[in-house]
Amino acid sequence: MVKAASLQTKVGEKSSENFKSAEKLIEKSVSLGAQILCLPEYFSFSLENFEITSYSEETLQFLSDNSKKYDVLIVGNTIEEIDDRYYNVASLYEDGDLVGKQVKIHPPKGERLWGISCGRDIEVFETTFGKIGVLVCADVLYPEACRILGIMGADIVLNPVVSMYNEKDITKDARDSIFVSRSYDNSYFLIKTGGVGKTPFSRLKAVGRSLISAPWGILKRYKDENREEVLIADLDLDLLKEIREENYSLTDRNPEAYYKLVKDNPS
Repeated sequence: MVKAASLQTKVGEKSSENFKSAEKLIEKSVSLGAQILCLPEYFSFSLENFEITSYSEETLQFLSDNSKKYDVLIVGNTIEEIDDRYYNVASLYEDGDLVGKQVKIHPPKGERLWGISCGRDIEVFETTFGKIGVLVCADVLYPEACRILGIMGADIVLNPVVSMYNEKDITKDARDSIFVSRSYDNSYFLIKTGGVGKTPFSRLKAVGRSLISAPWGILKRYKDENREEVLIADLDLDLLKEIREENYSLTDRNPEAYYKLVKDNPS
């Protein structure tokens, strides 16, 4: 059994306030026994002094220090320059050491206008707590990306997000079903973590809507989309293994029939 936490922290405040919010919820999560901690996308970014690579070095040090201090696995996002391109990168730390990095595969239009490039590789990382994958924000909306992690045997998938508020959005509650579906189809736990405040790019209202899902349903769901909150759930990896062994949608696939998936988008 592994205990995981979704940390619905403040985003878009002063950088110092963002780090304080994150540290406060990290301490609370650890006091409740959490071993895996997921922070929101852009959790450390400030609206006051926003540059595309702002806070990257400070954020990575923060993740490393806290993972070592509390002996936990933790994920957080930065913008990094790689081969003269900018990417949204989730970095995973365990006991102070970098486990791996996952580049965002599907940055939406707003990020692309800021110069964020699309990633190309999807990874699964071996950790003390099982095989971990990361879907950065919108990546969870693409079944193909989610399926790859299932095929690679991910046990737990972390999904740091920033969700913009839209009062006309009639699909808000229905979106919860996406996470159960992804967990069910691919036999893994999925931890979604959103921040509350304002988004760094658009400066629009950000809502948390954090949750933790399993193949059998939602384990924990946010109580208030506008407030700091910690969600904790026990993840039964033994039960997950049993379910995965019975999931013939993973074992009985017919990849030759899926060739249209790798064709260019229709015009």
